[in-house]
Amino acid sequence: MDALEIRYKCVNCGHLTWSEAGSTGKSCHKCGYRIFVKPRKDGMAKVLKAE
Repeated sequence: MDALEIRYKCVNCGHLTWSEAGSTGKSCHKCGYRIFVKPRKDGMAKVLKAE
């Protein structure tokens, strides 16, 4: 079974990278920054229902 890979985006420079699920300590190949987020489509925002 192949390892599950997830796409992440560097919050510093915006570079997209693929990483194995569960891996830790990854750095951006372009700028060396260590914080990643899952990318979202442009213009998409979470809409929560206020109750």
